[in-house]
Amino acid sequence: MTSPARTKRRTRSPGWVPDQHGAWAMITIPALSGVVLAGWEWVHLPLLLFWWVGYFAFQAGALWLKSRRRPRYLPPLRTYALIAAPFGLAVLLLRPQLALWAPLFAPLIAIAVWAAMARRERGLLNDTATVLAAALMVPVTFSAAAPLDDARWPWVLVVTGIEFAYFWGTIPHVKALIRERDNPAYHWFSAIYHNVGAAIVVGAAALGSLTTTPLGGWFLAVTWVGLGVRAAWMPAHQHQTGPMRPIVIGMTEVVFSLLVAFALLA
Repeated sequence: MTSPARTKRRTRSPGWVPDQHGAWAMITIPALSGVVLAGWEWVHLPLLLFWWVGYFAFQAGALWLKSRRRPRYLPPLRTYALIAAPFGLAVLLLRPQLALWAPLFAPLIAIAVWAAMARRERGLLNDTATVLAAALMVPVTFSAAAPLDDARWPWVLVVTGIEFAYFWGTIPHVKALIRERDNPAYHWFSAIYHNVGAAIVVGAAALGSLTTTPLGGWFLAVTWVGLGVRAAWMPAHQHQTGPMRPIVIGMTEVVFSLLVAFALLA
């Protein structure tokens, strides 16, 4: 008789659904942040669809490269690429100036391709490139509906930096809880990183540098303090009680990502 595990391996269709579910908030919130900051324009519809379907194509392509180009991994890559292409063409026809962002994404894509071929897609370099690409969608979606001389650009760049800082911080935090849970260095680095970030945000709120955000920046400051607490407490608690379920870790980050977005955009 065929075992259930063997049957599952045979019937699974690899590459159609990305397995890094925690990254979905990362590819969604920055892109929508730029839309909120600029105001909705119809060009945002094909732009967002191109970005999201392109992400699925990107993940399928990474899996195909990692597998040493096995044919079984080609169907999702080909399908998602064909779906994304007309959306990308529509964006170029509606806003050809958005092509100017391509040189910033090119080296990040090159890093991802190299990481997939070298099977180092979980490495810090590739993770950083992925987070940076996602964060850059804030100014990309903003520029789709706002001119270069828009007075809101300085705040757009601040939002980009803060969202990058938050999502980059999830890298050591999640590693400290899952892949590197037996390595205390990740726990300490994550805790120090987030608590230093909290101190910076609290200082910015105290100096009145975040007056356009809810409660004059104090909502963002409290959120970052919460990030520091979760970075210090969760790995320590897990060490005492046993590994946390990935769904708990993921939902915690979804809540915090929404809080960060609200603190910046409300």
